[in-house]
Amino acid sequence: MDYDAYAPEETSETTQAALPGLPARTVQILFSPGELFPRLRERPVWVGALVLGAVLVIISTLLIPPELFVEVLRRQSIEAGRDVPAFFESGGNLLRMFGVVFGVVGWFILTALIAGFVTLIFGFMLGDEVRYVQYLSVVSHSFLVAALGGLLLTPLRVITRDIELRLTIGTFASFLPDGYFLRVLNQLDLFGLWAWVLVGVGIAAMNPKRSMASAVSIVMVIPVVMASVIAIFN
Repeated sequence: MDYDAYAPEETSETTQAALPGLPARTVQILFSPGELFPRLRERPVWVGALVLGAVLVIISTLLIPPELFVEVLRRQSIEAGRDVPAFFESGGNLLRMFGVVFGVVGWFILTALIAGFVTLIFGFMLGDEVRYVQYLSVVSHSFLVAALGGLLLTPLRVITRDIELRLTIGTFASFLPDGYFLRVLNQLDLFGLWAWVLVGVGIAAMNPKRSMASAVSIVMVIPVVMASVIAIFN
């Protein structure tokens, strides 16, 4: 089923035919985004990429054994000085289902919010003549990298029995002393940063008048600011 059949289509048949299918677009976002984004400018499909991202989140969650969810809850409860509710000790499958639901809902909401935030910055504040749906197309395709990264890390999470394991800049900066700076680096997920860079590349493609360097530089401020704020409370 082609989910993108339900996406807005406002271009000629020739342009539509030039847009590759979702599997090909997924490969392109990884290896040749410069070829993909100009085509998305003409036909900003987004539904298929958004659904694929959600499916990858579901698979990543279901591959984690239920008992690991119980272990995480137990560890968090001990750290907070609370007792683990008795029914959670045997509720690993329920916790995993909660993880699936929250992961999918969060994926949809986060994608829409990021596209809206990018529209606010580039469309309203900087005056780029790009529609929200074009930014949504860029974000939904770019963040497939983050979803794929989560799937690739799943076996390592199972082996280490740490479902919160991430590959961050801080992972390679463990020699630094504990402190705020290291906490910020620990929030900068490498797959997430890759996705943000792609968002910048896509924004430049949506508006040829904006340089790629400008778009990427502005976009990369967003994850750094988010990491800096989160690190204050972490």
